[in-house]
Amino acid sequence: MAFPESASSEPLEKAALPPRRSVESLPPVEAPTATFLLQLFLIPLLIVTIVVVLWLLFSWIAHMGRDNPQELVKALASGNDSSWQRAYELADLLRSPDPRYDSLRRDSKLARELAAFLDKDLNVAAKGEGEAVRVKRRMFLCRALGSFEIADGLPVLMRAAKEERDPVEVQVRLAALEAITTLAHNCGPASFQENSDLMQLLLEASREPDGGGPAPSTTRDGKPTTYRPHAEIRAVAAFALGVIGGDEALARLKIMLANAYPNARYNAATGLARHGDPACVSVLKEMLDPDNAQAASDENNDRDKDRKRATVLMNGVRATLIYAEANAQADKAELKAALKSLADSPLTQIQTDRSKIQGSALEAMRLIDKSP
Repeated sequence: MAFPESASSEPLEKAALPPRRSVESLPPVEAPTATFLLQLFLIPLLIVTIVVVLWLLFSWIAHMGRDNPQELVKALASGNDSSWQRAYELADLLRSPDPRYDSLRRDSKLARELAAFLDKDLNVAAKGEGEAVRVKRRMFLCRALGSFEIADGLPVLMRAAKEERDPVEVQVRLAALEAITTLAHNCGPASFQENSDLMQLLLEASREPDGGGPAPSTTRDGKPTTYRPHAEIRAVAAFALGVIGGDEALARLKIMLANAYPNARYNAATGLARHGDPACVSVLKEMLDPDNAQAASDENNDRDKDRKRATVLMNGVRATLIYAEANAQADKAELKAALKSLADSPLTQIQTDRSKIQGSALEAMRLIDKSP
């Protein structure tokens, strides 16, 4: 087939390109001027620098004095609506693992100042206007005093642990009992065992009746939870007795293994495990049960229930290891079987930390087998 003579013999792609511009038609290439570079780089850098400096300045002003204990104590003494935040910050400093605060935890003068302030604060009933501020301030003051490595704050903590003129003050009692437990751990439990007034207080708290306090909360389907503030007093007292130890404390903990409130019997079992008492085994097995219906019965929403189930299982694993170490000669066959069941369980009731829980159970089995 013949092509027309007018048809181009060049490829279609080349034919479609526009004609090239001559070099003479392009603008001349010039080196960037100093003004151009200034606009392109230095001005944006200056703006960013100013923003960062302002942010650091405001951050410094906002946190000014928050790592100074004496300034925090002064601000705390003002008693205004933000005083509870100063108590929180002070407690945070004392609980910090930073070695620079080690001397702070042994500062007797600071401990006495905080104890005196809490003692004075407890003279006012925590009700009416400012109730929430007072309660939170006292709770964090208790936490701060419990973080010391000296027992100067123990008398006022004992007072806070038993005074309840208004139902809301039960939260302060709980904080004080927790602080006493931490303080006993920090200072060594031996001297606390010898304090007959303290031991009497803890034994009485471990028998606290359920009555009084706010009405029990309910779950989404309207069922009441097992949480009771005064039952929680029993639970925290059980933990304190387990840390302090002594014949009288351990005898009480054995009775508490049958307590109706799950947290109380779990803490009792953990306390007995610390001292290698075989009486703890039955409740430890309950704690290790992945289908334990009582584990989260004190919570009222799904997220908290999930967290609580995981916490009870992990605490059960830790308590089992503590027991195995404290009583190397004990028969651990039942606990090893419970650990294996937990490690093999699909943990259908747990939404988070499944692999962590199963791995902890397997590691506990390995350590128990390895121990003499």
